[in-house]
Amino acid sequence: MRLTYLFSLWLAFAVSAEPSPHTAGVSNAPVTYVTAFDGAQYGAYHIAVLEAALAVTAPEHGPVHTSRYPVNMTQSRQIATLEQGQADIMWSVTTDALEQRLLPVRFPLLQGFSGIRVLAIHPSAAQNYHQDLNLADLKSMISIQGEDWPDYAILKANGFRVSGESWTNWYDSMYKSLAKGMVDYCPRNIIEVHRDFRHHKDTPLAIEAHHLLQYDSYEYFFVAPGRPELQRRLVRGIEILLESGELASIFNRYSDHKKAVKLLQEPRKIYYLSNPGLSYQINSPRWLEAPARMLSEIRRLNPTS
Repeated sequence: MRLTYLFSLWLAFAVSAEPSPHTAGVSNAPVTYVTAFDGAQYGAYHIAVLEAALAVTAPEHGPVHTSRYPVNMTQSRQIATLEQGQADIMWSVTTDALEQRLLPVRFPLLQGFSGIRVLAIHPSAAQNYHQDLNLADLKSMISIQGEDWPDYAILKANGFRVSGESWTNWYDSMYKSLAKGMVDYCPRNIIEVHRDFRHHKDTPLAIEAHHLLQYDSYEYFFVAPGRPELQRRLVRGIEILLESGELASIFNRYSDHKKAVKLLQEPRKIYYLSNPGLSYQINSPRWLEAPARMLSEIRRLNPTS
């Protein structure tokens, strides 16, 4: 009887002393993602892709659930939270510096659309953006971006006059600055601009009709440094989703994505800018048009997956 009791105590201690799946790096540990904002629209596509990639890899790696980190935060705080092991995944436009700090899942979630920028303007200023306008003219005007965005640094490096807004109030203050004539335009990516306009429906805003900024910019999932198995799992999950066509179905589920494709088809003068924060390019990031080509790119860009 005493031996049985002692064995039970030892077994209880042994179980409680085992490291948790999260800290031990087990592949089916819970996945916590960080976000910048609340709301049903923000991050809905990214979360859908994340959960689908985990689901299709469950037969090999086991089921896993996702959870949202309870606090919204700036991009710099998101990075630090992953580095400290307090969360597992974020999504962001990539830079060489960010890829040194976190584990990138090198797949352009938005097909490179994050680097294709229309100009949000005040409707009364439309006549200032005639077809004869050139790049030097645009650089001489005052643009505005979030100061925590890689795009702010890109515009600065390319000689634009750009005002930066802090994370705490950029979503409102950028467009209020446009409405009040304090700045001339806001370069916004072609996917997010329609969502922004819906949110600010009472603010006088318009999409400028003749000009477009474009630079290499890819939005990736980034994984905490302590979870390389999650990085590999997501790469594999995205390959499966791309090959099966499910990823295209998820992308096309969102009306703003379809509107972005239509915007891209409109005739505009395109100004190509350099991105000094990124040392490589993705061949054919438009995976919706050429999924097989993108599969080859995934394997080239993620050689250790």
